[in-house]
Amino acid sequence: MGKAGGGERRRWWVWTLVLLLAFSALGGSYWLYYRSIKEAVYSTTHSFMEQIADHDHLNIANQMDSKTEYLGMILGRIGASRDSRFEDVIYDLGVEARTTSFDTLYLITAEDEAYSSSYLKNALGEMPWAEEFRRADSRFVMRYDEASAERWGEFLVYGVRLPQPVSCGEKEISGAVGLVPISEIAGQMRLESFDGQGIAAVMQSSGDIITASRQYSAPDNNFLTPLERAQFKNGGSLEACRQAIQRGDSLFAEYSLDGSSYYAMFQPLEHHGGNDWYLVVRVSTRVTEDQVRMLITRSVPFFLVLGLLVLGVTYFIYYSMNSVKVARASAQAKSAFLANMSHEIRTPLNGIVGLQYLMRQNLDDREKLENYLKKAEVSASFLQNVITDVLDMSKIESGQMEIYRGRMDLNALMEEVGVLLENQTAQKGLRFCVDRQGLAEPFVWGDALRIKQILTNLLGNAVKFTPEGGEISLTVEQEIKDGTALTVFRVADTGCGMNPEFLKRIWSPFEQERRIASQNGTGLGTTLSKTLVEKMDGSISVESQLGKGTTFTVSLPLPLADPPDEEPSAGGAARTGHSLRGKRVLVAEDNEINRMIVVSILEELGCRLTEARDGKEALDAFEGSSPDSFDLILMDIQMPGMDGYEAARRIRALHREDAGRVPIIAMTANAFREDIERALAAGMSDVATKPLDIKLLLQKIERLWEGEELS
Repeated sequence: MGKAGGGERRRWWVWTLVLLLAFSALGGSYWLYYRSIKEAVYSTTHSFMEQIADHDHLNIANQMDSKTEYLGMILGRIGASRDSRFEDVIYDLGVEARTTSFDTLYLITAEDEAYSSSYLKNALGEMPWAEEFRRADSRFVMRYDEASAERWGEFLVYGVRLPQPVSCGEKEISGAVGLVPISEIAGQMRLESFDGQGIAAVMQSSGDIITASRQYSAPDNNFLTPLERAQFKNGGSLEACRQAIQRGDSLFAEYSLDGSSYYAMFQPLEHHGGNDWYLVVRVSTRVTEDQVRMLITRSVPFFLVLGLLVLGVTYFIYYSMNSVKVARASAQAKSAFLANMSHEIRTPLNGIVGLQYLMRQNLDDREKLENYLKKAEVSASFLQNVITDVLDMSKIESGQMEIYRGRMDLNALMEEVGVLLENQTAQKGLRFCVDRQGLAEPFVWGDALRIKQILTNLLGNAVKFTPEGGEISLTVEQEIKDGTALTVFRVADTGCGMNPEFLKRIWSPFEQERRIASQNGTGLGTTLSKTLVEKMDGSISVESQLGKGTTFTVSLPLPLADPPDEEPSAGGAARTGHSLRGKRVLVAEDNEINRMIVVSILEELGCRLTEARDGKEALDAFEGSSPDSFDLILMDIQMPGMDGYEAARRIRALHREDAGRVPIIAMTANAFREDIERALAAGMSDVATKPLDIKLLLQKIERLWEGEELS
C-alpha cells in the first residue's frame, strides 16, 4: 500500500511538472505573440508617421520652392525688360503683393536700398532680414516676427539674390524679398492624423515652434522645453534629441510626459534655403495600445485551443516516447564521451609508450635521451590536462564546482602564465608577448587557480591553432570603480580563425572544429572557461575571422585587496638547496611503482627511508619509533584498510611530543579544493597532488622545514 501510494504521489508530481511546463510553454508562446503583435503595430505606426512626415516635408519644400521661384520670375521679368521705368516696376510689385499670398514684396538695389511694394524706401541694413540676404548665395527662407505699431504678425521671409545685378531704369536690382504670413504654411500640411491623436509641428533647431496643428500648444512656444520633464524609453534622452537635431539627423523617440506616452518623429527639412527647420510628428501611444488590445482579444480563443493541443501532445510524448528518447540520448552521450576520451587519452599515452621504446634503444645517447624525455614530459602534461578537464566537467555537471577567493597578485599570475607558455610558443616558433601596462591594481580578491586555468586554456588553444611564425598576445586592462577592479584579459592570436557556424557552438562540450590535421584536445577548454568565468560573475566573448585569427575577451569584477605587509624575499622563493641528506622520511604508499619512485628520488638526495604499504603500517611504524625518529611523513590518501586521512588523524592524536609537530605531506590524485581542505582538516601539513611534480614537492618540504632546527 505504501509503495502504491508513493508511486501515485510521484505520478501526480510528474503530471504537475508536465502541466507547469506545458502552461509555461503556452504562456511563453502567448508572450512572444503579444510581443510580435506589439512590434508589428509599432513598426506600422513608425512607418505611417514617416509617410506623414515625408508628405508634409514635401509640401513645405514645394511651397518654399514655389515662393522663391515666383520671386525669381519677378526678377527675370525685370531683367528681360530693358527699358522699364523703376516706378512702373514698383507699381507692378504692389499689384503682385495684392494678388498673391505675399503680404509685402521688396526689391533690393545694388546700392543696398530696399523698395517695398507699398512704395516705401529703406536702407537694407534697417531690414531684420538684411544679414540673411547678404549671406545668401542665391535663395533663403527664414522666420520673422513683427510687432511694430504699423503691423504685427508672424511671417516667413523668402529671398532671392542675383549673382549679377540687372538694370531697371536708373537702378541696379540685386535681389527680391517677400513676406508671407506664417499661417499659410499650415494649410499645406496634413497636421491632424490618427483620429485626432497625432499632431505635427514645424520648429527651429532650438525648439522654437514656427507653426503647429491646432491641437498642440506649448507655454513658451518651444517644443523641446516640455521634454525636459519627459521620461524617455528605449535608451533615448532629450540630450540625444538635441544632438541629432544639431547634426541635422532624423530621429524617432518614445517618451512619457504628464501621464501620457508618445511617439515622436523628428525630420529635418533638409536645411532648405539655409534654414535649420525641423518637422515633428507626434502620436499618442494609445494608438498602438488600442490596436494591440484588439488583436490580442481576438486571439484568446485560438490560444485556448492551442493550449488543449499542447496538453494532448505532452500527454502522448510523456507516456509514449519519453523513455525511448532518454535511453537514446544517454547512449549517444556515452558513446560520444567514450569516443572523445579514448582518442584524447590514447594519443598522449601512445606518445609516452613510443618514447619509452626509443629511450631503451638509445640508452647510450644522452642527447637523444634528453630530447625524448622532454617530449615525454609534454605528452604526460597533456594527458594530465585531459584528465583534469574531464574531472572538472564532471564536477560542473554535478553542481559541485566551487570558487575559492583569496588575495592574489595579478602581476605574479600573469608572469606565471607567461612562463608556462614560453616553452610551448618557442618550440612552435611563435612570437608571444604579455602586456601588463593596463594593470592598475595588481592585488585583488579572486580564485587565482581558476583564473590561471582559464587563461592557460585559452592560450593553449591559441598555440594549437596558430601556425609557425604567428603571434600570440595576452593583455590585461583594469577599470577601477567602487572598490572593484573590472579586469579584462584578452588572448589574441594570428591563427587560422573559426568559421561563423562553429562560433555558434564554441561553448558546447566536446565541440571542435576539425579543420587542422594536427589538432588535438577534448573540446572542453572553452566550456570550462565559460563556466568558471560565469561562476566568478564575469563574462567571456570571442571574435574570430577565418585566416586572420581569434580574440577571446574575459571580463572579471575583482574586489580590490590591500597589498601584503611584506613582500616575500627573493631568496625564499628561489631556494633550491635545503639539504635533505640524513633526513629520516616515512613513505606510506600502496602502489609499489609510485612508492619506488619517491623512495629512489629521496634516497638519491641522501634521505633515510622507511616504507609502509598502507595507513596501518605507517601508524605502527611511527608509533613504534622513538620520539623524533622521523623528520617527515609522506602519506598517500587512498590506501586499503586504513586510508591516509585516518592514519594522519591517529598520528596527531598520539600522546607524544613529536606527533603534533612532525610534517605530514599528503600525496593524492584527488586534486579538487575540497579534497585538499579535507586533507588539511585531517592534520596534514600540506598537499602534493599526483602526478607528482618532484620540484614542487621538494619546495613544499623546504618551506615546511624552513627555520626549524632538525636533528
